[in-house]
Amino acid sequence: MSKFLTISKLKNLKLKTRKRGGLGFSLIEVLVVIAIIGILARILLTAFAFARDAAAISAAGTIQKNMITAVELYYDDMGFYPPDVNRGWDPGFVQPLPWNADEAAGDPPQGDFATSGTNCDHCPLNWEDIVSLNWNGPYMTNWPRFTPWNGKYDYNYWGTATNRYGCPIPAGVYIGVQPDYDENHPLTEKLEQKMIDKELEYEECINGESQMSLLVF
Repeated sequence: MSKFLTISKLKNLKLKTRKRGGLGFSLIEVLVVIAIIGILARILLTAFAFARDAAAISAAGTIQKNMITAVELYYDDMGFYPPDVNRGWDPGFVQPLPWNADEAAGDPPQGDFATSGTNCDHCPLNWEDIVSLNWNGPYMTNWPRFTPWNGKYDYNYWGTATNRYGCPIPAGVYIGVQPDYDENHPLTEKLEQKMIDKELEYEECINGESQMSLLVF
């Protein structure tokens, strides 16, 4: 018997090799593909989270700008700044006197936030009469019921410097990014740092909230 392959046997061997190679990927090849898919998925998820956070922070910045304008217009008409009010309450930008958009929507706040907590010590004694005569709003289209992170906005007037959870804040008018009425949905440390990096948080101090300045005295 010849030691050399005939042309016919050689063709049959090549055909068998092709068939055997066409059965599928090897285990190593499959594992490599899975690893690549995992890497791409992580990249896409990271990019999505970055874009989502950037959009939310941009939305908060837009609210800050709108409220800066509202504060200025209110002061021009009244001669004083809106009263300090509770979390979730509009101090007088959309309606003349403090009101709550959640209450108007049929979902009123409970507990400590059920009332406006209006404090207008910096206002004239007859400030409500002045508002009823001079209010020329609305100074904003609507009061935002939720922050981009499903918390609440908290309008603050501080006539003197204060301290918020260990972070000093100069006297001024601020809009706080807060958790909701049940203290859910607070800013994470990562998100708060991003607010600081974008120069939206005035106190630049990690304390679970962001105070965006509307006016610093």
